Formats: sequence, structure tokens, C-alpha cells
Amino acid sequence: MTAAAQQNQKRTRRWPVFETTPPHFAAQCRNGQVSVTGDTTCSLGNEYETTSGRPAGVFASWSWDGETLVAEVDPFGYFNLFFFANGKTVGVSPSLLQLIADGADTTLDHRALAVFYRLGLFINDDTPFKNIRVLPPGGRLTWRNGEFTVTGGPTVPQVREISRQGAVDGFIDLARQSMTRILNAWTDDIVLPLSGGRDSRHILLEMQHLGRLPKTCVTFHHGGRELNSEARAARAVCESVGVSHTILGHPRSRSRDILRTLILTSLCSDEHAQMMPLHDYLADQPCAALDGIAGDILTNPDDSAEEYFQLASRGDYAGIAQRMIAGHGRVISQASWGRGAGPLYAPGRDDEAIDYIGTAIQEYASAPDPYQAFWFWSRTRREIGLVPTSMFGSAAAIYCPYLDPEFVEFGLSLPYRVTRDQQLHNDAIAKAYPAHRHVPFQEGFRNLPHTRPNPFHKITSALDGISMLLAIEPEKPFKEAADFLRGSKELHRSSANIYRMYALCLESLDAEKAKRLLALNARLHASRSRDLVTDTYLPRKLAETTNGI
Repeated sequence: MTAAAQQNQKRTRRWPVFETTPPHFAAQCRNGQVSVTGDTTCSLGNEYETTSGRPAGVFASWSWDGETLVAEVDPFGYFNLFFFANGKTVGVSPSLLQLIADGADTTLDHRALAVFYRLGLFINDDTPFKNIRVLPPGGRLTWRNGEFTVTGGPTVPQVREISRQGAVDGFIDLARQSMTRILNAWTDDIVLPLSGGRDSRHILLEMQHLGRLPKTCVTFHHGGRELNSEARAARAVCESVGVSHTILGHPRSRSRDILRTLILTSLCSDEHAQMMPLHDYLADQPCAALDGIAGDILTNPDDSAEEYFQLASRGDYAGIAQRMIAGHGRVISQASWGRGAGPLYAPGRDDEAIDYIGTAIQEYASAPDPYQAFWFWSRTRREIGLVPTSMFGSAAAIYCPYLDPEFVEFGLSLPYRVTRDQQLHNDAIAKAYPAHRHVPFQEGFRNLPHTRPNPFHKITSALDGISMLLAIEPEKPFKEAADFLRGSKELHRSSANIYRMYALCLESLDAEKAKRLLALNARLHASRSRDLVTDTYLPRKLAETTNGI
């Protein structure tokens, strides 16, 4: 890394998210004396400065000077830094399980869990436990002599007066500004996870515009060598740009990936298991990765946005909450059930969850689009935000171009009328990079029929699923194994397995079990498959160089 880049970048410490003992700090005050364990100083993530001197990036830090603990996170709180604090004890860590291993209180937060089982995420600063929280956006925790304060929180943007064309131009210019800063901050190799959608494609095309292509683009899917529509769209844009494209398509142990993901995301998400191939790939690459998080929500691609905007204009925030819960329930449920995991794992709490979610949405009533603002500060921050810090945390560094402060403020302040048609990002990409506008997105490709799976696949999957359930050491192992084999009449198999494993991880969770889960994740990482790549595209010039022509 050049001297200029080192000056621009403040944090480059890699936190191996698969290690047995994650970074942590804990202190206890007794009789006027303080005993401490863990790292007294720690900086995590990647922070770099904007031209105005404002911090950018996804990062966290804490320091203990012998009397005072100060812990902080990035301005948008996308680095989930967990903490527990009361009059006598305090602890911070990027791993919730590590805090429990350090002795944090494990009293369950039933309201937060009622929301999780209905939406698939935690909102505000909640976790599964009453006394373990995450620092809020721009959060700062100060603890001294048994007294603590926490400051920070989301901001509610005011509407910006701007034309549609002005919004398109602003989107192009601010994304370019953000990418320029990142490429100045990181001068070594970059791996770009590339989907079939807008966000990562925009990043790739901007890298080409700035004259610095990634080492390779990487797309994961689970269809073996038969590329699905997303992989085919990603391949098409790589061919158009002339950049290497790597496909990770080998069949995986779904149960193993689910369990690893639950531990990596600190029991705060029901998603991301599909990203484990990329997680394992990045672990063996000395490269930074770029994540397109937040690009979608800042340009309103959500098909429910219009309905929710109308409900918000009438002040019906509970109505938005009800529809969000119903939508999530339909996605994870069998057609005959449709009600999701809430009635199964947190029964009788529908009204409580709806009221809590509705109140959280109402906090953004003055925003140009209350639903967009809520989703940015909740699902994108609390669930999708676990991707850069946990799922991609195996990379040498992570950068999130759409979380540049000026870009976020711009996106959240756009009037709904300029994002209403859901074409803002399409228009920006087409205008900024006309040479590639002919390349379709994922919707322009169809999935090819899959070959029939190995006849022993179901048997091996069942055995592996039981193995992972037993690795959690449930209180009733035979019952859990039988229930797993029986399947669920209410939830799709994958969702049923996620929530079953999640509940088992929570079951009787204490310090010793937390340590076992962390050690289990480290063992599963160590035994991961290195056979990941199923297909590689090399542009002609690179292929000639590689072959020595």
C-alpha cells in the first residue's frame, strides 16, 4: 500500500470472523477496583476520510486508558458492535457470542424475538437479549467508574428539491466520488462480488471508468456448471467490460452453511447462508472486497414502496408493519400455512410486534419516504449490514461505496416522485456507461433446466443436517433429529432448518455454550472445502498473458 493510501486510511486491521476468540473487552468494577480482560485497544473495519474530513467506511473501535472505556462505530452504524453495560460491568465485541462467553446477561428479549420471527431481522438496536445491544448509528459508549452513557442514533433527512434529471446526475457524480475515494484508500488487489443486478454492476462499470478493474469478479450460485440467470447476467457484463469472472457453483452442505452463518452473524439474521461459498473464497484471497450494500434501498427498487408510501401518507404505520410481516411469512411458508415463523416460535405476540414495528417506522414520518428511511436504518443496517462485517469479513478489507456520507444523505433526501418508477438506478447506469447499456440485467435471462441431482444427495443432506443439529448439543437430540427428518408442514425446508437451528442455538445459551459455538465455527471453517470454482472466464488479453502468448 502506498504512503498516500496509508495516510488516507485509518483502519486496516483484519478481524478473522472465524477465529475461536473474537476481539473483545470486558471490565468489572468491585470495591472501587476495576478488573479487565481482552483487548484494551482495538480498531476494526476500514475508515477513510472524505475531502471534507468526514469519516467514511464501516468501522468500529474501542480504547481503555485504565479509567475510561470509549467505544465508537461508523456514522451509519453499519458495523454491528455489540455491548452490555450496567452499573458494575461493561463489555464490547463484534461478536455477541463472545460477550456471552465473557459473562453477559442472557435474559431473552421476547419483544425483539417476536419481531425477528415475523420479519427475519431485529430493528432499532435490539438483539435476542435484553441487556445486549448494538451501538446506534454514530454511536459512542463511554463507561467510567461503573457509570455509562450511549449517544448517537439515526438522522431523519429533509426532502431535497431536485428534478429527475438532477437526481440521475447526482447519483452518477456521488457514486463516482465515493469510488474515487475508495480506490485512493486501497491500492492493492480487489475482488468484486458481482450479482445480476444494478448495485455491483454500477461498481464494476465505475471501476472501468476510473481505469482500475478488479482482479476478478465473483458470482456464487448453486446450480453446478449450469449457470442460472444471475450468473449469466454477471458473465455478460464481465465479457462486455473485459474482466475476469469466477463462478462458485459447487453443491454445498446447506445445513453446515446455515449453522456457520448463524454464528457468524451473532444470531441476528435468518439470511446469508447462500453467501458461504463467497465467504470461503475470500478467506483465501489477500484482496479487498467491495459490497454494493444500500444501493437498492437508496433508489427505491421495492415493489411494495408505492403501497407503503400511501399508507405512510395516511399515518397508517401499523398497516405497513402488518403487510411487511405478512410478506415475509409468505416467502418462508408452505402455501397451506402462509403465516411464517412467528406463531411457531413466538406465539401470541402479533399485536405487540406490529405495534413495535409501526412505532419504529413512525420515527421517520417526516422523511421524504418513511418506509425507505426505516428500511435503510433497520433491515439494510441490521441484517444486510452483517454481510460486509461478517459474511465478507474473511476478506483483507471491505469497502461499501454506497455508504459514502454524501451519497447516503443524497439518496435519503430525494423526493419520492423522482424514485417512484423504480428506474432511477437504471437511468443512471445507462447515462454514465452507454457502451454497456445493451447488456441485460438478470431479468433479461432465463434459468436453464437443471440436471437431476445425485440420487444420494437427499441422503447425504439429511445425514449432514442431523450432524449439524447434534453439533449444537440440543437438550433432546433424538427428538430434534426425528423432527428434522420429518420436515415442517408450515415452513419451507430451508426456512424450517434455519429457525430450528436458531432456536437450538438460543436454547440454554450460557458462557460455556457460547464458547462451544465459537469453537465449532472455527472447526467448520478449518474443514471447509477449497474446491469452490466451477467456471472461469478470462478476457482475451488476460488469457493470452496467462498462457504466455
